[in-house]
Order: sequence, then C-alpha cells, then structure tokens
Amino acid sequence: MILLLLRTLRQHRWFTLLGLALLFSSMGNGLTYVLVFSQLLNSHATPTWLSLAYVLALAPGLPASFLGVWLLRRWPAFSVLLLGETLGLAGLILPFQALQGDHPTLLLLSQAAAAFSTGMTVPVLSQLFKQGLSEDLMPAAAGIETLVFAANVIFGVGAGTLLYGHVSLWLLLFLDALSFVAAIALLWRAATFFILQGEEEPTYIDNERFSWRRLTPQQKRSLLLLPSLALVGAPVMALLPALAPALPGNNTDNGLILLFARSVGQLLAPLVLSERQVRYRASATLPLTIALLLFTLCYFAVAQSGSLWIAVPLIVIAHLFSNWFYLVATLNVMDSFPSRHVGPAIASSWRLQLGITLLVPLITGGIADNFPAQWVLLGSGMSGIILALLMLGDLRKLWNCNLIARRNNSALNFNNDDDSKTGG
Repeated sequence: MILLLLRTLRQHRWFTLLGLALLFSSMGNGLTYVLVFSQLLNSHATPTWLSLAYVLALAPGLPASFLGVWLLRRWPAFSVLLLGETLGLAGLILPFQALQGDHPTLLLLSQAAAAFSTGMTVPVLSQLFKQGLSEDLMPAAAGIETLVFAANVIFGVGAGTLLYGHVSLWLLLFLDALSFVAAIALLWRAATFFILQGEEEPTYIDNERFSWRRLTPQQKRSLLLLPSLALVGAPVMALLPALAPALPGNNTDNGLILLFARSVGQLLAPLVLSERQVRYRASATLPLTIALLLFTLCYFAVAQSGSLWIAVPLIVIAHLFSNWFYLVATLNVMDSFPSRHVGPAIASSWRLQLGITLLVPLITGGIADNFPAQWVLLGSGMSGIILALLMLGDLRKLWNCNLIARRNNSALNFNNDDDSKTGG
C-alpha cells in the first residue's frame, strides 16, 4: 500500500500538506503525553490511576465530535480543522500554568484540550478524503490517518523520551506550541489547493441527514467495527504501562519503551500491508476475529516474556494486527457511505468506540489493582472478543445455525423412525 500512498501524495498537493499538518499536531500531543505518564510512573501510580490518565486523555473528544459534525454542516471542512488546531494551541495555557505553579492536576488536564481538538477533526477528515480523493485512492486516506496517529508516539513520545530529563520542561512546552503553529500554517496552505472530485452533494436537506434507522445491515456492521476493536484493544492498551514492572530494569524507562513500540507497529501497518489486504469487507468475520485474538495473545506474552528484547517485537506485532483491523474498519465506513454522510457516520462510530474506551479501562484497571495485570489483560481481551462477536451479530448467527441444524437433525431422526415403523 506504500506505493499507493506515495502516488496519492504526488497527485494531490493538498493531501500532502494536510498530512504534514496532522503530523506536526500529533508530535506536540505526544510531547505532552510524555510529561504526564513519566510523572505517573515515577510516582508508582496504581493501574487505576494509569487507566484514569488514559481516559482523561480521550474524554473531551466525545462532545467535540458533535461540535465537529454541527460545524461541518455550516462551514467548509478546512475551516473546522483550522478552528480545532487553534483551540489546541490555546489549550497549552493549561500546562503553562501548571509549570508556573507546580499543579500536576492541570498538567494532566492539559491533554483535554488536545483531545477536544482531535475530536473535532474526526468527522472532518473522513469527509475531506471522500470528497477530495477518487475511489481507488481511499486506502491511502485510511493509511495516512494511521500514520498520523502513530506519529503521536513515534515523533512526539519518541522525541519526548529522548529529551525528558535532559532539557527543561519549558522547552518541551515550546516545541509543543511550535508544532501547533506549523500545523495551522500548513492547513491554511492546503485549503488553497483543495479541489472537489465531482459535484458537491447537498448537506442541508433534513430528510437526507445521517440516521441509524435508515442504514442498511452492511452499513451498520461497518460502523460497529471500530467499537469492536475498542472492546478488545482499549483495556489491553490501558494496562500496557502496568506491564512494565514485570520486565527487568527501570519501570519508567520500560513503560515509555513499550509505548514507543506500540506506535512502531501502528506506523508499520500501512507500510507493510497491501491494498488488497485492507479491502476486506465488514462481513469477513473470521480474519477479523483472528486478528483480535492474536493481538491479545501478543500482549499477554509480553508479561510472560521476562525480557524487554522479546516484549518490544511482540508489541510491534500486536499492533500490526490491530491496525490492520483499524484500516479495514475505516475503509469500510468510507466505502459504505456517500460523501455527505461519511463525516457523521465516522463520528457516530468513533463516539461509540470512545465510549467503550472510556468505560472498559476503568473496570479492568480496578480489577488489576487486586489481581495480576497480565491475567486481567488476557481475560479482558477474550471477553472483548466475545462481546464484539455479539455486537456484530455473529454469535447470534452461529446460534441460529446450530439451532436449525439440530432441528433438521431431529426431523431426520423422526423421519427415520417413521420409515422403520412402516418398513420403508
């Protein structure tokens, strides 16, 4: 898929500038992430607190996605993106005040501004890609979103890990602000090159707005793929820092290295996968389920490995599976809906995914306070797979098939009994 991505970047200048803007924005968010989780790990925070920090870094995106959809009906897409980045830049006032007055709570809450900014972009990006790219380039759009998300840790957390303890926190904050300024400038430039592919579809007709009740079964299933991934991935990823004590060495260093390995897998997924591999339909239950199972088992093996050299490639492999699932889910949504509904549709799916991500880690984090984290991780992953199959309706279909088979078998036996009685 890397060749398709390069071709798209070469053909569409706005796509290149947009990708760079999102890259810079993600880098800054990663720097703030390092500040928060390094301090938590240094203070020997419990799994509950680690999970809470994970949740607080996501929660504001929920109301922001509603705002993004509302604005998208009234403003050009790039204007909404520029507003989101401007709010993210303004949100850096919180860590500025935290460093001045030594308020750790403000430093933790500073991620809320970044999460709010990200939530606003969720419906906007997918709609931009649908309107500005041809059908054959859609996998590249899904791939660029994954690459940008990975940049949060590859460049943000990666650079923050190298700089933390060697430079002042003020310098990290300055680099964070600089990244937002660069993102705003690139977005403004990208807007001048954007060209709609075909005629723009109407977005103001009330009876044509996105509605769950009017969706086809295939569209509903496409929207439920991302929440299915969250049922498995959210508790597992939230417990990742809690696996650090099971490995030899410094807990803080181990935790940051594992977080870095996670995004290496996220970065590699769109680069090593082919376009054909991400064109799976939402109805392909077996390969999607196997990907979730292998993701969980890789994470469980990390705690059992006892070696950082084994744990790092396991985390990378785990996220090759999870991000293949993510690419398939994202592409299914963009392929299943017309451009005027792609933004609200992806926002609807993302909100359900985020709701699961906010709730489930708190439960598993509380359980991990009293039981070994690796066994809680395995149990939550397996439970998540079962719940995902239930949500997608696959277990119900399997049950119905078994029930029909039993009835047919019973009917066959009954007929055989009749035949024996009549001599037939």
